[in-house]
Amino acid sequence: MSPVLIFGLAIVLIGGGLTAVFFLYRGNDVHRRLAELNLDAHSPGGQGDGGGGVAIHKLLDDSQKRTLSRKLVEGGWYEITPVKMTAYMLIGGGVGAVLGVLAGISIGKFDIRSVGLFLILTMVGFATPNGLLDRAIGARKKSIQRELPNFLDMVSTSVEAGTALSQSLNIAMDAVGGPLHKELELVNDDIRLGRSRGEALAAMAHRVREPDLTTCVTAIVQAERLGGNIANVLLSLSTEARERRMLRAEEVAATLPVKMVFPMAFFMLPSLLLIIFGGIAAQYFK
Repeated sequence: MSPVLIFGLAIVLIGGGLTAVFFLYRGNDVHRRLAELNLDAHSPGGQGDGGGGVAIHKLLDDSQKRTLSRKLVEGGWYEITPVKMTAYMLIGGGVGAVLGVLAGISIGKFDIRSVGLFLILTMVGFATPNGLLDRAIGARKKSIQRELPNFLDMVSTSVEAGTALSQSLNIAMDAVGGPLHKELELVNDDIRLGRSRGEALAAMAHRVREPDLTTCVTAIVQAERLGGNIANVLLSLSTEARERRMLRAEEVAATLPVKMVFPMAFFMLPSLLLIIFGGIAAQYFK
């Protein structure tokens, strides 16, 4: 039997064993209950993780669970616990390992190239869920940055028209969409459960961790506590949010010439040289 086949069979057996441990293993009810109770208290969606949840739970310490839980909340993945996220990373690593084995078999040689390809695909598969989470966090924060000025304008206009702040927030919530709308729905749910409006808004800012939203929430809570003119505060906040959004757009536009250097050097410049010197080279070689 060739070394490549032996290597492939070993990886398949190891992957099957890990799959059996993490997804076919069923601890007793006491173990599963302990795993649920030991989940981070700040982790949303504290459902039982079933399967290999108990085994995966032992792989994470408290700091890792808190960090991963915070990132999951920032990305809006409320139904995924740190244990489930770790399981997805292990699955991605297993899929990458299988693809690496198949690539090594297709190469037909058990050398440094096949081993390197196997390691690269395994690491890429393991890091893919975390990369998707980082992209979700970035997209979520950008969406909130875009919707925040419109939301503040709606709240300010409603308050100036004589509407109470709670009703103004509900009116503005219906006028915006995306992650900001979902977060405001969670704020309303917290208020219905007995939380004060300031605590519910502060919890939203803590979940999202977006600087503009945190600044707005802090200003609204302080103005409400000190009895200031909330309409003027909201109007100034919306103006500042639009100015910050314009500054970010200008920063992105300023980086475009630098980013265009590489496409021009690798695509446009060779084509231009071919057009200019192609005819001369053809005549020369002819």
